[in-house]
Amino acid sequence: MRPRRILTAEETSAILDQAVQESALAVLTVHDDECWHTFKSRFLEHDSTRRFVVLDYQETHGTTPTPLASGQYVGISFRHKSRKVMFASVVEAKGQYLVDGQTSVPAVRYRWPESMTELQRRAYYRTPVPPGTRVLVNVWPGGVDARSPTQCNTLSVVTGEAVDVSCGGTLIRLNQVEAPSWADSQTLGVELHLPDGPPLLVDAYYRGTRHDHGNHLCAAVQFVGLELSPVGRNLLQRLARCVQKFHRTALANNLRDGRMHFRNG
Repeated sequence: MRPRRILTAEETSAILDQAVQESALAVLTVHDDECWHTFKSRFLEHDSTRRFVVLDYQETHGTTPTPLASGQYVGISFRHKSRKVMFASVVEAKGQYLVDGQTSVPAVRYRWPESMTELQRRAYYRTPVPPGTRVLVNVWPGGVDARSPTQCNTLSVVTGEAVDVSCGGTLIRLNQVEAPSWADSQTLGVELHLPDGPPLLVDAYYRGTRHDHGNHLCAAVQFVGLELSPVGRNLLQRLARCVQKFHRTALANNLRDGRMHFRNG
């Protein structure tokens, strides 16, 4: 089963139609001159003929909308059945949307997606890195764009190994005993050395530290902004393939260990 699929125009229209009917919750991602921002909105309307999608623009599930400007690029992702669907769009206009003939809510009209990507939700489950496989990781503050100036000062680059990987993020076992001085939700740059090719570079949010079963200090990071560009969506496909491979390896190891236990028993 393919972990990633580009939807047809008919599938895109049908999925957006269902999202509007269900007032589906979406996560929106935007980038300003300094960092990434995310907030949540609900689908209100779509029109495949006039080529637009409308989502509300108010506090939703505890998140406050980020200021938006006409022409700004936005990444939009939401759940559909057992999949995660995502697309990039552009802000066209802001205003009020009449919900029931009497009540209006703040809303934003976005451009109809040029393409829509569907990913298996399983690709977002944290999958342990298999024994014998090392996924080295470098992390630094400021995001991918700060990579060169940051690495001139090697003390600001934190190193480690991935404990688990998903399309949504990774847990990193750090090569140090003290927690980094990063703020919660700070934008970081992450260099992930996956076993299938050159290092993967991605922006991420810092999600705190904890200790693993061996009492090693670990940092959790959440990838951000990958749905906004073709390059990012290709990185998602690569991550999804890697997660799928790690998952198959874990299943094979469990099956082998179970057979060995049966024979020894």
